[in-house]
Amino acid sequence: VCTSMLISQAKPGGIARQLAMGGSNAGTNLVLNPFIIQDPAYMILNPAYQAMYADYGWANVGGGALTGSALSEGYGLQYSGLAFALNREWSVGAVLSQDPSAINVVGSLIGTIAQRPPQGIPPVLNVWEVVGAYNAGSADVGLALTYGNSNADVTNSAVDPREAEASATMWGLRGGANIDLRGGSSLDLSAAIRSDKATDKITNSGGSGGDYEATGTELQFNARANIHASNKFNFVPYGLLAIASAEPEENTFPAGGSATPVTQEVDVLVYAVGAGGEYRTQSFYFAGGISWQSAQVESKITAPAPVGATTATTTYSAIPVLNLGGEWWFTDWLAGRAGYYRSSGNLKTETVTPGNTNETNVTVPNSFVVVGGIGPANWDGLVTLGLGARFGNAALDVTVSEEALRRGLGLLGSGDNINTFGYVTMSYNWAE
Repeated sequence: VCTSMLISQAKPGGIARQLAMGGSNAGTNLVLNPFIIQDPAYMILNPAYQAMYADYGWANVGGGALTGSALSEGYGLQYSGLAFALNREWSVGAVLSQDPSAINVVGSLIGTIAQRPPQGIPPVLNVWEVVGAYNAGSADVGLALTYGNSNADVTNSAVDPREAEASATMWGLRGGANIDLRGGSSLDLSAAIRSDKATDKITNSGGSGGDYEATGTELQFNARANIHASNKFNFVPYGLLAIASAEPEENTFPAGGSATPVTQEVDVLVYAVGAGGEYRTQSFYFAGGISWQSAQVESKITAPAPVGATTATTTYSAIPVLNLGGEWWFTDWLAGRAGYYRSSGNLKTETVTPGNTNETNVTVPNSFVVVGGIGPANWDGLVTLGLGARFGNAALDVTVSEEALRRGLGLLGSGDNINTFGYVTMSYNWAE
């Protein structure tokens, strides 16, 4: 009884749990299993979840490559977050250095129309988000403000005076709600808008200047329902829509030149729909389902005759997409996890120029995970393992190398540089 009281305050979960239980990237820039209903990882997608995880701190710690393993467990940058309950209704928090935007891709478009070699725009790596959530009883609502920037300014007062600016800025808003539908059912809704801008400006008297910029807008909508079917099973449908557009522009052309005749427009459309469920007993939990996912990128470049307009469209469509994950508790403080992700899709590329259309279709009968260096040409599926532990108010969740089961735990002295654990999520819940 004393042990149960000590561990009851911990709230395990996060990206490491999602990775170990069949998580994948479905246009959210996060690795998630969409059929796991309750997990602190969803705070990064829907700020209303902060009401559920107030007085809570967490950190995602990226792992390294695993010796002899098919899985490179880097999964991007490390980031963390904090939330504080002001009272029973209000909570405030922050997410530190997690960038959900396409700002660093938007900046790369400038090179298409620049009449000089483009500058290297520093990537936006420090992104800050302030989150607020309100518990209204039958619904939790949340709002978040996101901001990130980078810049490199140079001033040279030599014979040829020169000033150079290379910068990027992103700001965004996220909003969400978790609505209690009574009877054990609920509805999860969220939306986000982000504005991206990159600048490449050089001012000098040598004729190699120019003022260029690229702007982009991103919209994202997510919806999930948790429909109570029995004491053991909940039905979970979900849908996702993401839209983005970007365009580079020439504000000032280099001295002695003329305005660029080249223009470019880029449009992105991502959507996913799926249905599955979660099943639970006292010691076992399973979440999984099937989805249809698609992503399309269209780039239109217009130039003077005889080149004319070139439209390049890349479309990836996958059905079925499987996300399956299981979790069972060996003891009151230690859980084991296993997951499986696979998508069977088609990659279509079409290039249209005046008088010519070139189209290719390639079947992609394997995993398409846009994280950690795993791509569509590497593996025919992704099986993951993980562990979760809770000690008092603290929780530790990790992915486990498959080689650890064959060759021993690296931290106890294996014969090579094998890493026992890959991605790690640490959390602490200090709620009273």
